[in-house]
Parts: sequence; C-alpha cells; structure tokens
Amino acid sequence: MTRYWTTGLATWLWTSTACAQTEPRTAARAVEVDLARTSGERLTGDPLAASADSLIRAGRPWRATVLLAGKLGTPASASPELRLAGARAAQGWDGWTEVERLLRDAPWLDARFGGEGRELLARSALERGQDASSDARQALAAARDDAARVVRRVLLARVYDRANQSDSAAAGYRAGAASLPSVADWLQLRAAGVTSDSATRAALFARVKTPAARARIAFTDAQARERSGDLAGAARVYRSVGAEGSAFRAEALAARDAAAKGALATRIATYLERSQNATEVRQSLEVLDKLAITLPIPQELIAARAAAAYGTAGRAVAGFDRATRAGAALSASDRLLYAGALLRAGRAREAIAQYGGITDTALAPLASYQRARALLQAGDGAGARAALRQTATTYATRSDAAAPALLLLADLQVDDGDLAGAARTLDELGARHAGSAQAPLGRFRAGLLAFASDPRRAAALFDTLVQRYPKDDEAIAARYWAARADERVGRRAESERRWREIIAASPLSYYAQLSARRLHTTPWMPPTGPDTVPHIAGVDSAVARIAVLDRLGMDVESRFELDALADRAERNPADAAAVAQALITAGDPSRALRVAVKALDTGVPSRALLRAAYPVVHADALVEESRRNGLDPALVAGLVRQESAFNPKAVSAAGARGLMQLMPPVGASIAATHRFPIWSPVLLLDPDVSLELGTAHLATSLTRDTPPARALAAYNAGGSRVARWIQRPGSDDPELFAEWIPYTETRDYVRVVQRNAEIYRALYRLTN
Repeated sequence: MTRYWTTGLATWLWTSTACAQTEPRTAARAVEVDLARTSGERLTGDPLAASADSLIRAGRPWRATVLLAGKLGTPASASPELRLAGARAAQGWDGWTEVERLLRDAPWLDARFGGEGRELLARSALERGQDASSDARQALAAARDDAARVVRRVLLARVYDRANQSDSAAAGYRAGAASLPSVADWLQLRAAGVTSDSATRAALFARVKTPAARARIAFTDAQARERSGDLAGAARVYRSVGAEGSAFRAEALAARDAAAKGALATRIATYLERSQNATEVRQSLEVLDKLAITLPIPQELIAARAAAAYGTAGRAVAGFDRATRAGAALSASDRLLYAGALLRAGRAREAIAQYGGITDTALAPLASYQRARALLQAGDGAGARAALRQTATTYATRSDAAAPALLLLADLQVDDGDLAGAARTLDELGARHAGSAQAPLGRFRAGLLAFASDPRRAAALFDTLVQRYPKDDEAIAARYWAARADERVGRRAESERRWREIIAASPLSYYAQLSARRLHTTPWMPPTGPDTVPHIAGVDSAVARIAVLDRLGMDVESRFELDALADRAERNPADAAAVAQALITAGDPSRALRVAVKALDTGVPSRALLRAAYPVVHADALVEESRRNGLDPALVAGLVRQESAFNPKAVSAAGARGLMQLMPPVGASIAATHRFPIWSPVLLLDPDVSLELGTAHLATSLTRDTPPARALAAYNAGGSRVARWIQRPGSDDPELFAEWIPYTETRDYVRVVQRNAEIYRALYRLTN
C-alpha cells in the first residue's frame, strides 16, 4: 500500500548478487539505515519525466500517468526516464499490471537508476501473485547503497515467504531487523512466523520488546506451527487468543477422513450456536463450507442462522434451502430469518411466501409487517398498502409491528398525494402507539403536514413532541420547525428566541446552522489557539515506524502500529490531539477523525482536535476539482467526510469505493467521458481520480438552480428517487424537502453533509 498525502494549501493543513541467506554488510550497524534515500533519484534527463516525477512526489501519481499517457503507448519507443516515471506513477495508484507493461523487457533495468525498475517489477509480480524471485534477486544485486539494499532484502524475504522458502525468508527478515532497529520487532516476528524450530522461535520472540509487537507473539507462534505442520498445536494457540476461526481452519487441515470432518463440523456448529463475534463466525462458516460435507439438518440450520445474523444473505439462503430440500420443517423464527435473507438476496416473491406462512402468535405481527415491505420491494404498491393497513388493524396491540406499519403507510400516502389520509394515519400512530420508537418521527411528520395549512397546529404538534420525547433525535428538529411555524403566524420574537436557544444548546448541529441563517448570524466560531499541538516522543516514533513499515510493504504490521496509536489516545485522553495529528501524518485520517470525535465528546474542544475531527487531506485536488465543476469546496469536503471519513481505500459493503464512494460502473462511465487513458476499478481508490469523478457526478445534480439538499439526496439515493420526492408537499423549500426524505439514512446524510460544510467553512475559511 502506498500512501500519498498532499502538503499544499498551508491554510488548510498541518503543517555482487546477494541472496537472502547472506548477512548484509550493514548488519552490525547500531545506527538505522535511512530509508528516506530510497524514494528514487530525481528524473532530470527528460523534461516531461521531470514534471511527472514532481507530481508523483507531491502525492499525485494519477496526474503523472495522465501527463505521460501520450508518450507511453509503446513503451519500447520511450526514453528510460519516461518509462520509469510511468511505472512510479502506476505504483502510486496500485496499477501493477501497468508497471509490468511499462518495464518488462527494458534493457536498462539493472544498469540504470540503481535497479529501481527491477525492484518495481518484483513488487508488481508479488502484488499480482506471480513469481517474483528472479526480479527480486536481480534488484538486490543492482542496489547501490545500504538503504536500497535493506529494502530489497526485505522484499526478497517476502518473496521467499510467499514461495514457502522459509529458511531463506527468515534469514532475510533477520537481516532486515539488524539494519532497521526501529522496526526490528516486526521483522523478527516475521522471521519467527516462518521458523519451524520452536526454540529458535522462542529466541526471536524474546527479542521483541514493543507492546504492539509483543501482542502478536502468540498469533505468530500459531501461524508458524500451522505452517510447519503442527496443526494441533496451532489450533490450541489460536484458540488461546480467541482466534476460533483460525483454530478451526488448522483443525480442518488435519481432518483427513469423513469421520474427522464430521466431528469438526459438530464442534463448529456448537461454536456458531453460542458465538456473537461476527468476524470469527464468518471465518468459521468459511471453514465449515470448505469441509465440503453434507451436514445433518440441525447443523445446517445452525449455520444458516449464523449466516443470517453475521454472514451473508446468500450463505443463509443456501443453508435454509438445503435444509428444506432435506425435509426440514422450519420453525417460525427460522422462517423469519429465511425470509429476511431471501429479501436481501433479491428473491422478494419467495420472501413474501415465507412471511405469509408464519402463524406463530409472537412472530406473526412482525412477519406481517415485513411481508408488506417485501411486497413494496417486489413492486406491488397496492398490495403493500393493503398489507400495511391490515397489519396495523390486525395487530393493533402490537406496537412493534403496527407502529412501523402506520409510519410507512403514511409515507406512501404522502407519495400518493393523499395528505389528509396521511395526517389521519399519523394521528392514529400517535394515539395508539405513543410509546413506540416510531411515535416521535410520526408526530414530527404530522407537524410538517400541518405546517403549510395550519402553522399554529404544527407548532403545537412540534411542542408536544419536545415535551414528550425531549431526548429523541427529532426533538431539536421539532424545536426548529416550531420556530418556523411561529414565524408564519407573526410571532417573530418567539421564533427568534427559539432559534437562539437551539444555537446555544447545539452550536455544531444542522439546526443551529439553519437557525443562524434565519437570524443572519454565525452559529459557531472555532476556538482560538494553535492548529497543531506539541509533539510527543512516543507518538512521533510510532509515526516513523509506520513510515518504515510502509516503505517495506509490511501493511499488516503498519495497521497494528496504527491500532496501537489509537489505543494510546484511549488510555491517555490528554494525548488525543497529538495522536490524531500523528494518525493524519501516518496516512490514516479516518482513524484520526474517530479519535478526535471521541475526545471532543468527553473533553473541552480545541482547534487542533476540531481540525482532526474535520480533516482535509488531498486538499489541492479537492479544491481544484470542486472549482472545476462549479462546486463549493466546503460542501465537497463535508460530503467526503460523510462518505469515507477521508479514507481513500474505503470500500462499502455494496462495493462503492474511494473518497467519494463511487460504484465501479458509475466511475467507468464518467471516466469514459473524461477520456481516461487507462481504466481499472482500482483507480477509484486513488484520491485524484475519486475527486475528479465524484465531483463531476455531484455536479450533474447540483446545477445553479438546484438546492444542495436535492443534489446530496441524489448523490446518496439516486436521481430517480429524488424525482419522486420533489412531488411531496413543500419540496420547493429546500429545508422541507430534506425533512420529507423518507429514507432515514438519506435524510440524515443530507443534514450531516450540510452541517459538515458549515464547519469546514468556519475551520478553514473555505469559500466557493
């Protein structure tokens, strides 16, 4: 993994052939080899390559790829500088196939640039799961200094590790540890992980001193045992650290016959029945499936239930399907799980049938409500409306089913234009199910319905909501809209009083910002003070270790160091600001955000913490692409914070990727219109690409006359849904439009992004 962090816009940011068995000439050094020298020589021999090289060093590899594209269609005809610059750029956005295309068969690989081209080819092969041993050995032989030599020695060790050449890998890792004391613990753990002799492993473990690395000793020991064939020992050690899925995997490798596999399946089923650890459950299900045996019906049902709760809908459906084909009579609770999994898997009609077959007194009300939702998903709107009314009537004493049915029915009635019917339905919800989770939102929507025609009644409904449910999420919204209702009937002084109270109580909230706009004032000013905090030696040393691990390609160990940094803030809240800034420096702004938000929730806000909680990275690209598309950079920053928390590698469960969370087909379509010289879904994980395509996508919805709320709703939920929602009452008022969004996720999204944008404007003085 390669991290690039833009450092521009200061007002935004804080500021002989060797082999692995041979001990290196630097092994006895007490002083660490400086890996900063391994960034590669500057490419000054070709002006275009020099420009591309500058972009790469500024953290913008995709821009370098675009710059060079016209010269690298036929790599053999390009200069060595251009080819190497192109390969460096492709490495920056994980374009390993492009690295191979640009460099393979270049005659100068070992003679020019200190063998950097050969190193890139070795990395490319390793990342793509190909044999990298020849390239890695040649790259090591071509190294011209100690820094390149140690990096390539570790690279060769990783290649040997992948090829199960354990002794050579261990020697390479030990040699790296001798040259890099700062990360020696992690390299010694890697050496131990490929060492079969337990005494030698123990000696390596004894040298590990840092807490983060020591915490991995047992797991590493289990891995080494598994690798050396001590499967029983591996399972025992895995289990001792709670890695049940890994323990089952080791036991599965030892299970040679049907009897052993059956016994293991029974143990896995017993574990699945009681475990609540989602990660371990999913891993255990994978092991169970790889046993490739026919499970008894009880075990099949246990696995299906676990998959429904913690795994995937497809796995749950497959398990229930197999059980029913084998003659199982599903219980009502199993039918409910089966139906839910069918619905998530896109098999709505089958889900409807399963829901309809549930007659158990305790579960039938919920099944009835879920059946109505399934009808709606299947496109049967009339059937869904009838089923919702039937649920509310038949199960009127069951608020857990009747209340959500009435809320959804009222929402559909608003879509139909039956506002009077919707008002009656919401009144029924409030009267019969006042204690339900849906009651506050139902009363809020009743107030919205009354807002245009009877603002006095609307204000009364909003006030009652605040009185009955003062801690509900809708209470602050009700306060704001009660003030707007007061304004409509001429009670301006009362409305201003309410708005000032909102600002005083929740200055960073969406409704405080709306209130301030009504009052023509500023809801909040960031605290004065420095944007940075004093350095803490232990924090700075962790950042330095992470940088070294990243350069060595040791991403897993880098994540453990990041975990340890975040844990430090948990243990020592006074260090939170320093830790958050360090996490940003180390390339993990999303984790910095979480650390800062938690610290802000429990302590006094500081400017440095607020900037970590609302970070801006890749600032140059964000501003450039926002303005290129006529967008407000603060709004784009607010959107990125909500979409990905500024994690460029973020991938959602649905498959959306990158800073702006684009789906690959959407990204490919926009990239084609932008005439990208290369396309691969991996490009969506590059910040420049995500910001270019994401801002273009947002701009298609946010025209000059379109309120931001509509554009944000379209970005989150799709333009076709927004086209329906603008038919709702008062949708020409952007604030009302946002409140009438029926999807809670999208409604919250629209409010939060706009809230974020205001905070970014205040913290960074951003304007369009």
